[in-house]
Amino acid sequence: MSTPLTVDELRAALEEIRATSARLSAEASALASRADTDLGRDVAEVVKDLRAAARQLRVTQLLLEPARMDLAALAA
Repeated sequence: MSTPLTVDELRAALEEIRATSARLSAEASALASRADTDLGRDVAEVVKDLRAAARQLRVTQLLLEPARMDLAALAA
């Protein structure tokens, strides 16, 4: 049987997801730029996919922001 989820656990998990999304977004953008510069046309589709993934991760961060704010309000 699992223990009930606490607000602190939820806040920590949300922050971890947000931070991971930010890190992965930055890494995908950097990798796309490096691949585009170093490998050029040979990897155009991969670069496009990496940039799309970076955008999706940034959207994830934006979607998590209201939940983060709600949890911060609960703590106040």
